[in-house]
Amino acid sequence: MEITVRPTQVSDAKAICDIYAQPEAQRQTLQLPNPSIAMWESRLESIPAGVYSFVAEIDGRVVGNIGFEHSQRPRTSHCASFGLGVHDSFHGLGVASRLIETVIELADNWLQVKRIQIEVNSDNQAAIACYKKFGFEIEGEAKMSCFRDGEYVSTYYMARIKA
Repeated sequence: MEITVRPTQVSDAKAICDIYAQPEAQRQTLQLPNPSIAMWESRLESIPAGVYSFVAEIDGRVVGNIGFEHSQRPRTSHCASFGLGVHDSFHGLGVASRLIETVIELADNWLQVKRIQIEVNSDNQAAIACYKKFGFEIEGEAKMSCFRDGEYVSTYYMARIKA
């Protein structure tokens, strides 16, 4: 099975909406339940400077999304962050890894980014393991930083610093 990564298009709004409507995607990202296609169309029509969005496809179906934000502030222009989601039916197939590889290549070879950071729920062991595979390390923990399913959960701050 081949995973293809390409830049996101406005026409991907419905597929991205479907990704973030999945129970696990809602649970492990900061997306709210019942996202609308119109909201995603609006986001994709007005992507700000320094933000890059990609989708992963399997057999022509969009199954993952990553948003990569390169800081536009002069004193933090060496930093970037990302958020990603994978359709619940496609977990464990390497989709997240392909998306992360794409933004690391962009950061390292084109944007002069030295530090990539991400926040991840402290109970999301699969994501933490995936990020560690790419050299991300846990730098700290924000206790009770995210509200989900009626309770607060902690978040880890993770980062990868290019040597």
